[in-house]
Parts: sequence; C-alpha cells; structure tokens
Amino acid sequence: MSTSGINFAGLGTGIDTESIIQQLLKVDSQPIQVLQARQQAIQQQQAAVNQISAAISGLQAAAATLTGPSAFSVVQGTSSDATVATITTDAGAQAGSHTLQVLQLAQAQKLASATQTSLTTPLGVSGQFVINGKAVTVNATDTLQTLVAAINNAQAGVNASIVSTAANSYTVVLSAANTGTANAISLSDVGSGSILQNTLGLVGSSASIRSPITNGAASSLFADSSTSVGTLLGLTAPPAGSIQINGVSVSIDFSTDSLTTIAGKINAAAIPGVTASVVAVTDPNTGASRQQLQIVGASTPTFTDNQNILANLGILQHAPVNQLAAAKDASFTLDGLSITRSSNTVSDVLSGVTINLLKDTGQPTVNLTISPDINTIKSNIQAFVNQYNQIIKTFNNVASFDPQTLTSGPLFGDVTIQNAVNSITQIITGSVTGLTGVSTLAQLGITLDQTNQLNIDDTTLTNALNGNLAAVAKVFQAVGTSTDSGVAFISATEKTKPSTGSGYAINVTQLATQASVTAGTQHTADNNPDVETLTFTGNPFPGGKTILLNANSTLDGIVSQINADPTLSGVLTASNAGGYLKLTSKLYGSNQGFTVVSSQPAASNNSGIGNAPITATALDVAGTINGEPATGNGQFLTGAAGNANTDGLQVRITAPTTGSHGPLVFTQGIAALVKYFANDATDSLTGTLSLYSNSLGDQVTDISSTIKDMQAALNDEETRLRQQFTEMETAVVQLRAAASGLSGLAMPTAMSTSSSSSSSSGR
Repeated sequence: MSTSGINFAGLGTGIDTESIIQQLLKVDSQPIQVLQARQQAIQQQQAAVNQISAAISGLQAAAATLTGPSAFSVVQGTSSDATVATITTDAGAQAGSHTLQVLQLAQAQKLASATQTSLTTPLGVSGQFVINGKAVTVNATDTLQTLVAAINNAQAGVNASIVSTAANSYTVVLSAANTGTANAISLSDVGSGSILQNTLGLVGSSASIRSPITNGAASSLFADSSTSVGTLLGLTAPPAGSIQINGVSVSIDFSTDSLTTIAGKINAAAIPGVTASVVAVTDPNTGASRQQLQIVGASTPTFTDNQNILANLGILQHAPVNQLAAAKDASFTLDGLSITRSSNTVSDVLSGVTINLLKDTGQPTVNLTISPDINTIKSNIQAFVNQYNQIIKTFNNVASFDPQTLTSGPLFGDVTIQNAVNSITQIITGSVTGLTGVSTLAQLGITLDQTNQLNIDDTTLTNALNGNLAAVAKVFQAVGTSTDSGVAFISATEKTKPSTGSGYAINVTQLATQASVTAGTQHTADNNPDVETLTFTGNPFPGGKTILLNANSTLDGIVSQINADPTLSGVLTASNAGGYLKLTSKLYGSNQGFTVVSSQPAASNNSGIGNAPITATALDVAGTINGEPATGNGQFLTGAAGNANTDGLQVRITAPTTGSHGPLVFTQGIAALVKYFANDATDSLTGTLSLYSNSLGDQVTDISSTIKDMQAALNDEETRLRQQFTEMETAVVQLRAAASGLSGLAMPTAMSTSSSSSSSSGR
C-alpha cells in the first residue's frame, strides 16, 4: 500500500509486492506507450505539413505581388538636374519624358510691422482686427509679446514672431503659412479701429481688390452662407455701415447679415450691370467646401469701404507698409505649356507624379523622365523565386531519407505533399497556354538547377524586361487584350480558361447608362429670397443627403454649390443645360439611381426641381462573352458562374454601340496559376493542406482521448492490484497471528504434562 509515495507492501509476507505491481503495470502500459509514440509521429507530421503550407503561403504572397495591377507598370522618376526639380511617382504614373522650365518659385508672403520700443510695455489700445477671416482681440494691457501669442493662437494660417533689430527695437513679422497669391495675408481693422494701421503700422490707408476675378472681386472663404458674418469672424462688436459699389450705397450690418443676405442686398440695390452671388468653392489648402461672396459687373466694379466692412469680407485689402516678401505663385512650363500653381510641390499636372520645384532657372530646361522601374520588378521576381526555393528546401528537410542511417523525415513518402510540390514545379516549368514567342520562365533566364532550385540569369532577365516588358508581364499575369478600344480586360479567376484561336467574342445587347435628371423649370431669375433645400435619396445616398442652396443664387451658383459638396460631388455632377439644372451620376448602372426633391415648388428663380420627387434611373450593360451568359453591373460584364470557359472573366464595356466587340484574347500567366493553386492548398477553410493538417490534428486529439481512457483504466488496475495485495498481506498477518495464538495455547499443556511426569519419578 502506498502513502505519500512510500510503500509499506510486503511487511507481512516479506514479498516485494510493490515490484510485482510495477512489473504488472509496466506490461499493461505498453499499449499506451505505443499510442504515445504514434501520437508524437503524427504531431511531427502535422508540424511538417504546416511548414510546407507556410512556405506555399509565402509563394502565394509573392505571386500576388507579381499579379497586381501595377506590378509591371511601376515606374520611377528621374530629373536631369536635381538641384532644380525632383520627381516622385505613384500609382497611375505613365512612362514618358517631359521638359521643365522653372520660371518662378512659389513664395509665402511676409510682412513687417513698424518698430516697437518694448516687448513688455502695454500697448495701451483695445479692440479687434481680422487676420485671414479670424478676429484677434487686443486689450489695453496687452504687450507686444501677448499680442503675437494671440495672433498665433488664432490659427489663421499666419505665423507671428518678434525680431529684435537693435537695442529696444522690435519688429513683428507675419509669415503666411502657405505659399501662393491665394494665401496672401488678409489684414483689416474692425469698424473704426486702427490697431493694424496706426499702432502696429502693418497696413496703410489705401486699399485695392484682394482677390480679383473676371469682371469682379471675390471675398475670403467662409464656413457657411447663412450665419451672420460677425459670428463667422468672431467679432465682439460687429460693425454696421454703408459701402458703395459703382457709387451706389448698400447698407450692411455684420451683427445680422450673412453672406446670402449681403448678396441679396447688393442685388436689391439694382446697381446697373452688377450682380452678387454666394458660390461654393473648395479651400485649396484643406480641400473643404467653403462659401465665397462674388461681386461682378460688365466690368470690374468700383468699391468704397466704410467701417472696414469690405476689408473684413476680404473684398478689399489695405496695402502693407513693409512687405518683406511678396506672395508668389510658382510659374513654370511643362513641355512648352505655361502653368502656375500656388505651391512648389506640384502633384496635379501629371497623373501619379509629384514635381518638387527647387530653383528657378529661367530658360534652361530640365528633363524629367518617367520610366519602368526595372529594379523593383526584378526584386519582386527574385522574391517569387526565393519563395519557390524555400518550398523545395522545406520539402527536402521534411521528406528526406538517409540510406545510410535508414532514417527519414516525417513526410517521407507522403503522397499529398509530394503531389502539391510536384504541381507547383509543373506550373513553374510549364508554358503559358495561348502565348506565342516568350511563354516560359526559362526564356526569361529563370531555370531549375540539379537540386530543383530556381536560379536567375540576371542579364537574360534584364534584357527581356528592357526589350519587351509587356511580353514578360504576360508570362506572369492573367492578361486580357483586345483590339477593340471599347473593351477593357479587368480581372479573371482560377475558373477562367485561356482563350483559344482568335479569342473570346463579346456581344453587347445593352449599353450601361448613367442616372440623370433635368429640372422641369428653366432658371431665368436670381431673386429667390429663401434658402432652398434639395434632398437626395437612393442607393448612392444611404440615409439620405441634403444640401442648402443659397438665397439669390444664380444657376451657375447652384451648380457650383452642388459640385463643391464633398458627398454629392463624389456621386454626381451638376451642370447648366441651357438654363436648366441637370444632375448626372458619375458612375454607370442601376445601383446609381437616385431621387431628388426640393423644399420649394419649381420656379424660375430656384433650382427648378420642385417639391415633387424626381427619380433618375440607369441601366447595366448586358451581353455575352464567348457566347456564354454574363451578368452586368454598370459598365462591367462578368462571365456567369458555371460557364465552361468564361467563369469569372470581367471586362469593362465603354463602346458607344451595341453589337459584336472584341475579340478578347485571355491568358493565365505562371504567377497567376501559382497564386490560384496556393490559395486552393492553403485556404484556412477549404485548402487541401489545411484540411490535411486539421485531419492530423484530429488524430492527435483522438489518440489523446484514447490514452486518457487507457490511463484511467490503468489507474483502476493499479488500485485493484494494490487492494488485492493489501488483502493478501492482511490475510497472511491474520493467519500468522492465529498460528501464534494456537502455539500459545499448546505451550502450557505441554509444561503441565512435563511437571506431572517429574513428580511421579520422585516418589
């Protein structure tokens, strides 16, 4: 019997019963040991399968890179003079060469105040001034230091600093945060105040139009058109006064008048040839939609300010007294075309290309070259080769056999793994169906050596990439080409078969259309006194979308407001169709349908949409590919699931007519086929290797369960044996005790008989 690991068995019998029990248990535990060894072997198999699966997943990732849409169109930009301009490229950049002349660099405006004698002495003035549309409050106790801090805290796109030019001589320097004439600093005192003009000496008394537009002037940008200007500027005591336009007075009160109200007052003044409107524009620095008051005439009107109202609006600007640096736009030519931009970083001239202007050179030209990035493409191909070689290396490790030691890896002779590796090797060394000319990796200098590893001949590959990049791409990618400009290949799946002969014929029976509505009433007047609300619903507008149209809007103003709205502009385009508002979806297809309704009945002075909902519908493209069914979604036509050849083949139809288009020649490149195979092998739910690993894992679990049951039975057997031997020991002890008792009873009788015999002899 065992207590705390100490056995006292055999004390009664002298027999080593513990040794007997352990020997019996050892014999009974042999089946468990066999299962444990089997379990360990299966675990090693599972680990090896997972290693192979991980290596194949690595190859899949490398193949996915090579089959990406920009894998072989990646480009790099170089400049012939990096001191004048540099160039960077992104997705969408097209190869080509361009000549650049930098005539003028963009520059931020910088202004200086009059000299002040102290940093810490109170300025002794109070009031407000406006800087870039934000009010700055000045108290009589403010010093030069606290004033500069207040300007910076306004976050108005201006950086203020103090420069000490000599002992007790201090100058406030204002620097625009952004370059370009559109970002010139707007400065104005409020009402009859003169902090900027007299105290700081930043501006003079003469004023001119700050932002000229064709035959007119534009204001600063404001957050909305319905809130009072005083509130938008943050004024504590909004001024009121009477301005003059072409000599006609217009009374404006910033405490109550919004941009829309001001535009209405100007139009109500009936100034000959002058109209005012509020237009939605995009902030060039933030991309946000902003509101701008625009005043135009037959020619540029004359303006007379009062109480700095026009200056606060940003219509007029008092001339700076000491301009250290003028606001300048970048001026340059590209391929002979004259271009100006507000920044020296130009990213909207060439698609996918950013040009950084560094130095103005005048007439000398700089050559900008955008060419295929061969090194990046080679690096991606090398990664593909490396991942394949990793599979072979891993396979050799886990499926090896040593004839000398007769030892083998856990997957030696495993048919599933062998077939997987063989399938990948067959794809790698095979020829792309449907390609003529270059159709194998070997032709690109990528070949197998005697150890089944891939090697790259760099010279051969480089020559192929430089000689015919498109042909190399076809060896790796799934590619569709058509001589019909109205048909563009988009994508395919592993179920899409390579075309044969001349390719897949495409027959279009219905063209895709855009959703479009035109207002029923023509816009002929700009005197709508109320704000109009348009509400849009439908699939492109989950939850609906509303926009407020400014009162007194022109039709072009309405168009501008809609096109400047961040949500609407991403879905549709507004236009002026002969005096009628027209709304057209940017994308094609039935999912782009929408409904629009106005808060006002249709009239000649509003949008003309009316308060009865108008619905715009659109059609999806329809047709067949290779005579097989296809489904349409917008302009995209996709081969139906289950098609014998074109399952998953997607093309975009931009042709202007129905009928026969194409044909489309389609091939499946090596990287594409590897990607498909790897996905089928490693998919976490359906992959062959994933299922294999899971099956081995299930076996391990089942064996663990069996071992657990067998161990429980063995424990029960140990308990039974110990009980039996304990009972035996107890019985032996009891028998010995009984024998000892009988022996004790027999001893007195024997002694009595001996005593009697002695007495008889003595007589």
